[in-house]
Amino acid sequence: MGVVFEMAALKVLSSAAVLLFGTVLLMATARRISTCAWLFAFQSLVLATEVASVAYTQHSREAWFVAGMVFAVKVIAIPYALLWLMRRLHTPHDVGASISPGHSVFVMAGVIFVSFWAVRLYLRELRATEVTLAAAVALILSAAFLMVTRNKALMQVIALLVLENGIFLAALVTIFGMPLIIEMGIVFDLLMGLFLMGIFVFRIRDTFDHLDVSRLRRLRG
Repeated sequence: MGVVFEMAALKVLSSAAVLLFGTVLLMATARRISTCAWLFAFQSLVLATEVASVAYTQHSREAWFVAGMVFAVKVIAIPYALLWLMRRLHTPHDVGASISPGHSVFVMAGVIFVSFWAVRLYLRELRATEVTLAAAVALILSAAFLMVTRNKALMQVIALLVLENGIFLAALVTIFGMPLIIEMGIVFDLLMGLFLMGIFVFRIRDTFDHLDVSRLRRLRG
């Protein structure tokens, strides 16, 4: 019976992975930081739903708690904090992309293809579905791409959050989640990191009167 529940959870994870690929492509085309913040919220909602499906099939109280924690922190609290930062900073809301949206979508499509190619070697050992594990790798690689090609400090923050979502999904599909105390520690570190990055963003704005991190290269001696 446990095998049946595990297979049902894997099917839910596979179906939701398609939505995660959609958020990756939409982030590549987004021109405003607020759009990326909402896409991150939706991405996190999909993850919370996936954790809830695992909790339901395995009758795990800890998984239900993790699903609620993901929903409260990543779907509500963090996007609200990002939008609040945008209002307080009074700066242009464009993402500061160094390449065009069309080229970004092309690169993201390549990232998705590479993700499928990379996970095929580990499917038997991990007992994970190809599409779900590929989605986790795609989130991690897309976050790295956003950090490289987006110049605004707030986009760097969102990229780090997307990276954490990818790591979270990888843990979920390979070992069906981590122990509760580790999950709580990760969420606490995420909140503290967001708080510190918020302070860092304010310091950049107050010191240089902009949030374009590419201009900071001029400070090199």
